[in-house]
Amino acid sequence: MLVNINSEIGELTGVIIHTPGKEIEQMTPQTISKALYSDLLNLNIAQNEYSYFNDVLKCWTQTFQVKDLLAQVLADEKAKKDLITKIIFAEHQLLLFEPLMQMDANKLSEALIEGLTYSEAEFIKPNDEDKYILPPLYNFFFTRDASTSLYNKVLINSMKSIVRERETFIMDAIFQNIFQAQTISPKTFSKEARTEGGDILIAKNNVLFVGCGTRTNKQGIDFLIDYFANQRQQYNIIVQELPENPESFIHLDMVFTMLSKDKCMVYEPLILKTNSGYNTTHIEIDNGKVTYHEKNNLIEATKAVGFDFFPVLCGGNDKWNQEREQWHSGANFFALGEGKVIGYSRNRHTIDALNKVGFEVLRAVDVVSGKVDMKKYKEFVITFDAAELPRGGGGARCMTMPVQRAEVMW
Repeated sequence: MLVNINSEIGELTGVIIHTPGKEIEQMTPQTISKALYSDLLNLNIAQNEYSYFNDVLKCWTQTFQVKDLLAQVLADEKAKKDLITKIIFAEHQLLLFEPLMQMDANKLSEALIEGLTYSEAEFIKPNDEDKYILPPLYNFFFTRDASTSLYNKVLINSMKSIVRERETFIMDAIFQNIFQAQTISPKTFSKEARTEGGDILIAKNNVLFVGCGTRTNKQGIDFLIDYFANQRQQYNIIVQELPENPESFIHLDMVFTMLSKDKCMVYEPLILKTNSGYNTTHIEIDNGKVTYHEKNNLIEATKAVGFDFFPVLCGGNDKWNQEREQWHSGANFFALGEGKVIGYSRNRHTIDALNKVGFEVLRAVDVVSGKVDMKKYKEFVITFDAAELPRGGGGARCMTMPVQRAEVMW
């Protein structure tokens, strides 16, 4: 399957996901903050919730599991050596080279994701507090962040937290070795450049919507400008500045996602207000020439590049409900196709708002059981129950890494 993502809403034909595994149960109250969580998750409940999400995707498209793809990469000795070398140098564990090289592909795939303890590596612990010589990748079920399918290439993101760096090495190896994709990195532009997938929305062939906040910084935006300016074509980047807190505003897709050609989901106080205090900038790139246009808000900026969105309000019209549901990823929807989206059922005021503008509400349990055929509906929102997954700090879009979508006829 060749990488080809030219929109957020084209019919999905391939997606990479990662079912939460033992790694999320390795957090303790002392390590929560370092793991970028605000609470502990229960693995059994999280996996049960995720199973409905996973099964809906499998009913619609081809799905790839990170652990399986990684095992395929590691079956090749050269690719295995290259990836291990990257990891042990970055994590200052050079003595692990031989133990890791001796592991078979499946065992090593598990270790690189779920973590490797000192006892498993037959190394002496420096103190009682250290259990892992290779820490688990607690956040990897949010596969959106480490890499971004950028048209026919893949952006391997430079993430803010060092605890997630190994994710980028793994995704780089997967895309280069399994999908034969060309990868690019902000690190070639600047060591300070930071980008994350939750902040980068591929609107259409020549338009990106990008968030700039705690995870994607101004140097990361400069990298994107420089990259597209060097393409010597016409591109538009709409940049929305994001608040530093609360933590539910870490990425653009927590306040804005595309639903169809003419509808989007928005967190009204930030996306629609003209006096929100957070800048919206339209960056126009024309054969290397870069021009900046300040806009009143994101929806106004999208009109300048040819969109005519009807904004559906996360949480509905009530400010109280808007704040509560945005906190639990109420604006974070993932499109299976044009007007065909999936998200958490718990955000009932948001689901009601979608229903009022024509989205049929389908339950994931009914879709998976075969009781409901989602392909019979022109526009729908599939809802799945989740209490543990939202506490991880992300929604349906966060848990997907699209590889290929069909073209949209604009």
